[in-house]
Amino acid sequence: MRYIVTLFWGILLGQVTGFLVSALGGSSFDMKSSFIFSIIFVLILFLLPPIMEHFAPQPAKEKKD
Repeated sequence: MRYIVTLFWGILLGQVTGFLVSALGGSSFDMKSSFIFSIIFVLILFLLPPIMEHFAPQPAKEKKD
């Protein structure tokens, strides 16, 4: 469920960001390209935590004498 909510808000905020960037840049707003960039960004956000956990340093084990 959290992935669906994250996907929804990521797409929505990506559309808003795309609109603001196009308005500030003086170009026309293209909903299709903004949607594609939003999906790519959200997928990166989904994949980043497992990748970071994989490469995280493991705590050192204590030696028993």
